[in-house]
Amino acid sequence: MCGRYHFGVDDNQIGKIIKQRTKQLNLTYKTGEIFPNDKVLCIMNVGSKLDLAVKKWGIKNKTFQINARIETIKDKNTYKGIKDNRCVLICDGFYEWDEYKNKYLISFKEDYMYLAAIYNNDNELLIITKEANDSFKHIHNRQPLVLNLEEIKDYLLNKNMEIMDKEFVINQVNEEISLF
Repeated sequence: MCGRYHFGVDDNQIGKIIKQRTKQLNLTYKTGEIFPNDKVLCIMNVGSKLDLAVKKWGIKNKTFQINARIETIKDKNTYKGIKDNRCVLICDGFYEWDEYKNKYLISFKEDYMYLAAIYNNDNELLIITKEANDSFKHIHNRQPLVLNLEEIKDYLLNKNMEIMDKEFVINQVNEEISLF
């Protein structure tokens, strides 16, 4: 689930804020189609305000991991030291493949999607996933935990882990699939 996503900085209101702040902080991150191990832009709680940061997507433990199931974060030893280290990825949408290897770009009508994540002390992060909602389960049984702007602050302050289902816009991508 969610082995790639897309991020581009547009000239909309939020895009302009992102461009300005990343320039002030001198942040370097990948845009376009994002793969595991890429340096990605995220939102974090820094002191008492939200700010941008860059982290690497994926954590190498016994195996390489890019996602964490919400159902096991509280209990698994793998997440013991990082379950409360929260950040939020910014993206235009994420890619998923169905059982026939058809590639889909999943997005919202809004400009950006915000994906809940957790990170470790090495600035590596995992995207949190949950069971797929009705609008998505015909493609895959898991989906990222998607936040809206109002939910970001509560999530980052460890107030809310149960997020409502959201309806996606699903577009099949007509190109050859190259799995990483």
